[in-house]
Amino acid sequence: MESRRHTAADELPTPAAHRLQRPSWRDSRLVVGVLLVLVATIGGAAALRHYDNSIEVLQAAHPLVPGQRVAASDVHAVKVRIDKADGTYLRADDPLPTGEVLREVRSGELVPRSAVGAGGTVRVKAVALPVDAAQSANLVKGSIVDVWISPQQQNNVGKDSYAAPTRLIDRAVVARVPGKGGGFSVASDSGAVHVLVPDDKVAAVLGAVNQGAKVDLVPAAGSPLKGD
Repeated sequence: MESRRHTAADELPTPAAHRLQRPSWRDSRLVVGVLLVLVATIGGAAALRHYDNSIEVLQAAHPLVPGQRVAASDVHAVKVRIDKADGTYLRADDPLPTGEVLREVRSGELVPRSAVGAGGTVRVKAVALPVDAAQSANLVKGSIVDVWISPQQQNNVGKDSYAAPTRLIDRAVVARVPGKGGGFSVASDSGAVHVLVPDDKVAAVLGAVNQGAKVDLVPAAGSPLKGD
């Protein structure tokens, strides 16, 4: 029988196979790795807190109209990141302002500090205007309307009629609308809508209403309406 030829490879030792072992807490490399992850996480969170310049300011929960006082139910806190927001808008951690709203603040709008101040500077008055129920049905507090007046006149047969309408006020703010059982109705099919009338227009509006003029409130473009 022919003898087997030996080579140099036959004389090398065969390496023993080693099974993978689970890392142990005694393994310094595992401990160091975990510590590095913790340090990176804590450091990142600290850096975010340090550089986060967001603040909480007040946002209108519904329209705020001139002449009203701001209550806690009228606003809620939101976090914002706006340059100079601290000096521009009312902060959520400050007491509610004690003055009155000076100009309209729409629902969802951040409340500027300049929008609330001394009530004596408000130059509008809430006037109740009798309008057809079909008009008031679509209006809400904060709606923007043009006020049109049609003077009453008599025709040849003695019946009341109305002259061509004229626009008396542009972009007036609705302060209050009739509600069911709210005591605003002045007739079975009409209600009184409280509209903020500029001081210099109050006499003209009241004079027209007292003389039986027909009042129409026409929503301006982009005005908030019921269902929006």
